[in-house]
Amino acid sequence: MKKLIACCLLSVVLFACSRGHYTHKAARKAAEKFYTMLIEGNYQGFVDGYANAESLPEGYRSQLVDAVAQLMAGERMRNLTGVVATKDSLLEDSTAYVMLQLNYCDSTSEQVELPLILMEDGWRMK
Repeated sequence: MKKLIACCLLSVVLFACSRGHYTHKAARKAAEKFYTMLIEGNYQGFVDGYANAESLPEGYRSQLVDAVAQLMAGERMRNLTGVVATKDSLLEDSTAYVMLQLNYCDSTSEQVELPLILMEDGWRMK
């Protein structure tokens, strides 16, 4: 009987660990992390956050980093001061949609939706 209980507990623990990334909290945290990279000027890190980014040709990745830097150089994005995940939805196919509130220095904000996909190493942007 003790062995049966131990096996059941072990399977529950293993299942919980394997699903650790597939939570609302983990998806929101990942989305906030990616946009925080933008605010901090870590454009390479932002591009690396895309699913399968490591398989992109180096020249294309470099162009993506340059494009993100140009986007962030615009007046509106330069005034971006913070990001907060406000809502999310997890789907059965290991995807998530996270609503982010982008806050600007003039006290305005806007909502954007960031689609994510769960990879072996955690949440990545689609």
